[in-house]
Amino acid sequence: MDEAKDTAVICRCVSAHAASLGVAIAPEELAELAVRHDMGTSEIAALDAVFAYLADKRHDQVIETLLRLSRLPQKAPKTFASFDFDRIRGRDAAALRKLPALANLHARKNLAFIGPGGIGKTHLAQAYGRECCLSGYKTYYLKATELRDKLRRAADSGSTSRTVSALVKPSCLIVDEVGRCTFDKVCTDLFFDVVDRRYEKDCANTMILTSNTPTNNWDEFFTGDDTLLCTLDRLFDRASVFVMKGASFRGAELEIFAVETTPMAIKATS
Repeated sequence: MDEAKDTAVICRCVSAHAASLGVAIAPEELAELAVRHDMGTSEIAALDAVFAYLADKRHDQVIETLLRLSRLPQKAPKTFASFDFDRIRGRDAAALRKLPALANLHARKNLAFIGPGGIGKTHLAQAYGRECCLSGYKTYYLKATELRDKLRRAADSGSTSRTVSALVKPSCLIVDEVGRCTFDKVCTDLFFDVVDRRYEKDCANTMILTSNTPTNNWDEFFTGDDTLLCTLDRLFDRASVFVMKGASFRGAELEIFAVETTPMAIKATS
């Protein structure tokens, strides 16, 4: 009886691992196969080990591909583990520590990090995107200047539909350094299309933005009042905005050396 129970459990495991590889085989079908070929518990367990190995290998390959296509830095990746949360103070510091749970992604809420340079906005945005990749969600990272240039090229080449669709597709879209460039009316309208279509997505997704400038001053960087208001309305209708302040994290390894030169002796000539 115990062996029969063990076999049933292992068959369910094999079925689950096979499903992750796109192979549909029910536990009952596996049990019948085991009986037909006189397979004992050890043989089925070996089969499960093979399927588990292949499932893990495929999972690793998927994650590797997601990270590569995300455009997130790979040589020195920004992670939540490498972010110094101990330096974060304030009433809502606990909310920042909850970011690794990816609650915003699953709740279809956007994220924004607003504040001066050097306090970790880009680090947090990239860490969130990386965590999304590790959880199997497609992520795409680009700076605001790159987004503007991408939208401008699409407008010039007549490929706006394809470009907008490509920016809507990722579960996590990160736009870093909003305010470092100005979007003309065409690019602003296309940006609105991206935001609008992402707003209507009925699946896990989030859009992350970082900026040194408060959102009420973003009209300086986007052209077209009505379009901008519609864009901001959809961006922040469901969103978590972290208004950050404090001293820059940069310069922790800065070394300053004081040196002085002395006059060179002049050799007299006869």
